[in-house]
Amino acid sequence: MAKLKILIDFSHYRDADLDQKAIFIIGSMEGNEAFPNPVPDIITITTANDEYIAARRDAETGDHEKIAVKNQKRKVLEDLLGKLGLYVEANGNNDEAILISSGFSLKKEREPVGILPKPESFSVHATEKGMIQLNVNTIKGSEGYLFEYRLLGAPNWTVAVSTKSELLLTGLESGKQYDFRVAGIGTNPERVYSDVLQSFVL
Repeated sequence: MAKLKILIDFSHYRDADLDQKAIFIIGSMEGNEAFPNPVPDIITITTANDEYIAARRDAETGDHEKIAVKNQKRKVLEDLLGKLGLYVEANGNNDEAILISSGFSLKKEREPVGILPKPESFSVHATEKGMIQLNVNTIKGSEGYLFEYRLLGAPNWTVAVSTKSELLLTGLESGKQYDFRVAGIGTNPERVYSDVLQSFVL
């Protein structure tokens, strides 16, 4: 059986339909035993949706600045829903009923692309205090990226999921050295990681 995939592209939703889909997902995920620790958490999704609804209503006046704010709030909501969709997909055990219980829609089955290749041109840059910018070349067939980091020598990795091939990490310990690596998320559950890079945090 091919791996079931969650639809994480919300660009085709009309403005008024996007927040309704978000509300449906929020209601489906709250108290859902199959997904006890969603990432991002439901409070974050709810807050982003509330802010998007308010911005959408403000933009009904036709004011260009308010429309720009609404578009920015929509992008934030879409990105958060995309990340939540990747979490659901990774923790749904490829079970159709469990995945549907999340409120997300499923993609039509398609042939898997196989194991994704090793990420290329992975780079790490210290930007500001406590911040690290991570970048990697786009991986064909990837629907997301697992950016992982840890204090140098620590046994366990912290995982940050992104739908894009770049990520800004914040809240890191200044003056400490960290390890970083990345892997693409594809139809095959096997992960091929980049070389591990090190960087000091400003």
